[in-house]
Order: sequence, then structure tokens, then C-alpha cells
Amino acid sequence: MSPRLRARARPREHDYTLDDLRPLLVRPEQERLKSLEQKLESPDALAEAVGEVLPQAAVASQRRGEELSSAMQPIMLANIREAVRKNPELFADAIFPSIGPAVRKAAKAALEAMLQRVDDIVERTMTLDSLKWRVEARRTGRPFAEVVMRHSLVYRVEHVFLLHRESGLVLQHVATDGAEAKDPDQVSAMLAAIDDFARDAFRVEKESGLSRFSVGGLTGVVEHGPRAVLVAIVRGVATKDVEASLVETLEYIHGEYREPLENFKGEVAAFEPTREALLGCMREERIRKQKSQRRGLIAIAGLSAFALTGVVIAGGVLYERHQRFDGYVEALGAEPGVTVTRSGRAGGRRFVEGLGDPLARDPATLLPSHGLDLAEVELHFEPMISLDPPIVERRAWQVLRPPPGVSLHLEGGTVVVAGVAERAWIDRARLVATTLPGVDALDDTRLFDGEALHRTQAAAATLEGLEISFAPRSARLKRAELEDLDAAARAARELLAAAPRAGLSARIELVGHTDAAGTPEANLRLSEQRAANVAAELVKRGIAATELEARGVGAAEVAARRVTFAVHLVKAGKEP
Repeated sequence: MSPRLRARARPREHDYTLDDLRPLLVRPEQERLKSLEQKLESPDALAEAVGEVLPQAAVASQRRGEELSSAMQPIMLANIREAVRKNPELFADAIFPSIGPAVRKAAKAALEAMLQRVDDIVERTMTLDSLKWRVEARRTGRPFAEVVMRHSLVYRVEHVFLLHRESGLVLQHVATDGAEAKDPDQVSAMLAAIDDFARDAFRVEKESGLSRFSVGGLTGVVEHGPRAVLVAIVRGVATKDVEASLVETLEYIHGEYREPLENFKGEVAAFEPTREALLGCMREERIRKQKSQRRGLIAIAGLSAFALTGVVIAGGVLYERHQRFDGYVEALGAEPGVTVTRSGRAGGRRFVEGLGDPLARDPATLLPSHGLDLAEVELHFEPMISLDPPIVERRAWQVLRPPPGVSLHLEGGTVVVAGVAERAWIDRARLVATTLPGVDALDDTRLFDGEALHRTQAAAATLEGLEISFAPRSARLKRAELEDLDAAARAARELLAAAPRAGLSARIELVGHTDAAGTPEANLRLSEQRAANVAAELVKRGIAATELEARGVGAAEVAARRVTFAVHLVKAGKEP
């Protein structure tokens, strides 16, 4: 072998094998397989992965058909049955709020419909008019029911449409049993087209609109609101009652559904509850004719029995509810701080409107005592400031907040306060009381300054505890008594300054005494002189002579050589 071939045949230092290249070629696939294996082996990871795609899978399956719904339906029904079997009370509680009113309403409607049908059957089959109508029906080829309706009805509202004003979409629609109608959206489009044609052709203002139209024996009554329109399709001659009911219902809908109307984006589910209000517009008025005197006794007896049953069952219940509601409105009107401005029934519910002071009793708290609750009665009260005396008194208590020991009540337009309070509260009461609505004046003649009263009592006790002593048979003051005289003067000044602020009048009495030596006449003169000398010294120290009363008693009360003090306190304005 040549040297060149031997050099090529020698193994190189960096030659790679297949095992060395495998990681470079299949590493990404190996990592993905490992990640997939981890997800399949871990329940939490698998649940998270399935949860990410389950909604899209459900949507995609729904597009292809109903296979997923059919597969899930048995499972869902089994779960519901099991839940109801284990806890029937939960299911009963869930449907109770709606099933109770629905049963009562259905029973009432069925009773009214039965009575009306019986009355119509008797009227149609036992009078001469019914024979005439059958002849007319045969002659004209019209159905007998149509002929009867044409002769017995003044009007009947057969359809009521609630339309969104801007878009013209139908938000809700109700119709009488047996009434025929096209698709409500087609009716809405037809009304919008007529309305637009009238505006464009006759240059009608935008705020105005179609109010009434007639087609054959039908009349359309239209009521426009800021954001919604009500249309009633009436068979016969529509009276003002129809328009009034539409106006009232439209106002109710604008009040209760203002936000959904303003933010309407095509979703009509929010207006499903308006069906109850629209049913209130479904009215009819029949021609009342005098009953034929030839009606048989059996028919009269049957009709009377049905009528009596209706009166006993339906009338009794309605009368009782009416009485309870009237009693509640009367009691509410008698409450201080509450004024009832309007009450009645609208949109299938009773209502009470008025004004109420924030300090008055909550109108809702009176409902239970009359057998009512908020589900039956809608309350709407605007705030006001009442001048009823009980409310004015409550307002005075709330604002002034009398401290313990102070009473407060209202007499006429005057707030009367009595007791003992701090000076700061007294000043605030005098400043604030007459600014309160319904308060004309503040009577604080029986209100005393607590601090001043305490100071008055302390000064009186100090003064009555002092004694000024004298030498035997002498009326001259000893130098040693000057300190006690100064203390007496300070106590007297404090007493006379604090007593008026406490609502009191103070009188200081100086009583002179002597020992038993000497005659009674001499002792009386000596005691009087001693009291007069002490009074003169107090005057020198700034005490007004009019505030002092000096008298002598000799040795009659106490056999001692001294002058004592007595303080007399009385309410200001009264004679001591």
C-alpha cells in the first residue's frame, strides 16, 4: 500500500459515530415525546391540558351537530335527578319564589276566564241576539265567533309591542289567546317604515311620530318615550283608557329599565320582566246589554251560582288585600315626618310615593303589621325636612346631644332644657338651638352651669366654716383675726361671682354672738356691734354692702364671743 493510502486508512482523531449524531438529529422530537409522556402520566397536567381545549372542542362539536348535547344530556339529567332525590328541600326552595305567585295568578286568571266564558255562553245561546248573529254568520260566510265579537265588543287590545326607539327592535311582545299576528319584527319594521315615510314626506319634527293608524277593523295606538315605544293593536274603537294605560306603563318601563334602554346593544333578555307590565295593557270593554227577561230560570240560577262563587273566592281575597293596603297607607300618613303624595297600583304591583324625614320611622317597618311586605308594595320616598313636633324634638336631641342630667323637650316652637351642664355645652346650645328647623327659641331658665354651681357650693362651705373671735366684752377686731377676714372676703367674692352663673342668688348673713356675762340688752347691743364691725371690714375688702346682712343675737343661740357666717342660696328671680 502506498504511503498516501496508508495515511488515509489511519483513524482520525475526530471521526463521529451514529450514536454521536443521533442527539443532534432527534433531540427536539425526544423532548416533545417526554413532555407528552409527563402530561399523560400526571392527572393534574392532563386535566389542565384538556381544560385548555375543552371549550373550543364543545363549540366545534356544536357546529357539527347535536352529538355532544345528546351524549351529555343523560349525564346531566341523572345528576339533576340524584340532587333532587337527595335534597328535595333545596329544589323546593329554588322554585318557591316563582311557583307560588305563578299558581295564584294562574288560578285567578282561570277563574276569571271561566266566569267570562259562562257568561258569554249564556248570553250567546239564550237570547234573540244570538239567533240573529247565527243568521248573519250564515248569510255573510263569517265565523260565528267573529260576528259575536263584532257585536259584543267596544274594543279589545289584542297585541302590545315594546320597541326600542332608536333601533326599532322588538324588546317584548304579548298577545291575547287566539290572536293572529305575523312575526313581531316584521310588524316593527312596518311601523318604522311608515313613521320614516311620514317624517320625510311631510317634514315632521323628529320628536314627533306616528300616534295612531287603522287597518280594517284594527287600530294601532302608539305612545313614544325618550328611548322606547309602546304600540297597542286594538280591535274596535280604542278609548282614552287604552292611551292612559300605555302612558302609565311606558313611564314605569323608562323608570325601571333606564340603564338597559340607554346601553341597549341588541340583547333583549333584560326586558323579559316587562312582560308583566305589558299584560296590564291587555284590556277589553264589552257592550253591556240588558239581560233578556225571557232567560230561563236554570240559566239564571247557574249564572248566579258562578257569580256568587267568584265574589266569595276572588272578591273576598281582593277586598282583604285592598283593606290591608288602605290601612297601611292611612297609618303611614299619620306617622310624624311622613307625607304620602300618591298611592295605588301600577305595573302589577301596589305602590306608595311620598316624602319622608330621615328621622322619621322607615315606611317599610310598618308593612308587617298590616300583613304586607316589600314584594307586594313598592315604596319610593324622597327626603324632606319635617316640622312635625316629634321630629323637631328628635332633631334637637340629635344635634344638641344633651349630657346626662339634662332633660330636653319641645313646647310649641321652644326647646326647653333643664338640669346641670358644663358651660361649653350651654354656650353651644344657645348658639345652635334656634338655627334648627321648627325651633323658634331656647328656654334655659332651668339650666345651670355645673362648674359655677360647684364653685358656688364650695365658696359657701368655706365661708360658713369661718369664725371671727373677739376679746371679752369687746367689739374691736383683734389683729390675729385679720387673716380670717381676708379668707372670708375671698370666699364671699367667689360666691357672689359664681352664683349668678349657676342660676342662683346669694345672700351673706353675719351673725354676732356674746357670752352669757352681762344683761340680755347689753349682750344684744354688743353682738350687733361685732357683726357690724366685721361687715365694715368686708366692705373695705371689696364686698358690696348690699350683699351683706349683719345682725346680733346676744347669747341666745350660742354663748360665744364671735361672729359667724350663714349663706342663703335661692334660684335667681325668686325672693330669698
